[in-house]
Amino acid sequence: MTFSRNPDSDKATSHEREYLEMAFSPSSGPLRSRWRNNGLSADFLGDYVATFMPSNDGGAVLEKQQSRIKHAVAYIANELLENAMKYHQRDVDIPVRIDLELTGDHITVSVSNGASQSQAQNYAKFVEQLRAGDASELFLQQQEKSAKCDEAEVSCVGLLTMIIDYDALMDWRFEVHPVQRESMIVTTSAVLLLDNILGASA
Repeated sequence: MTFSRNPDSDKATSHEREYLEMAFSPSSGPLRSRWRNNGLSADFLGDYVATFMPSNDGGAVLEKQQSRIKHAVAYIANELLENAMKYHQRDVDIPVRIDLELTGDHITVSVSNGASQSQAQNYAKFVEQLRAGDASELFLQQQEKSAKCDEAEVSCVGLLTMIIDYDALMDWRFEVHPVQRESMIVTTSAVLLLDNILGASA
């Protein structure tokens, strides 16, 4: 696992950005056995973001705000990692990457993974469904599919929950790998507006 921070982070203001990047190689162990570790990585991101939130002598209101942001980021990161593993190409050593960007008014969490052409196409079909339809209706459809089928790939309930419960703004990129041309790099991003997370009490 590697880490990269914005070298000017100590000078950051509300108008600048703070970055954190993590990456791990899927070849270091079976992806399905890494789910617990991915959860720990998601919790780490939540803790990391909370350190940049306002605080004062342990005031109750600010602690509540920090808790909301920490929980939202950890949940989003965990769901993005789990979804990335569903569509990851098992036989190719392409790192899974987690990118975090924090500004004065929003947080962006992005996860990228390697995928075969067919895996990327399946995921792209779901994305097109989401862009063309209603997230709430699609959420019910995906729940029904999950109840009838054991295949993890049919369910993107976690992504839909991010949109419905956290008002996350979603974006996707599908790019051909620059070296392994038979593979795709799939990036899923979720933008969380701080005002939406904190609500009226922010």
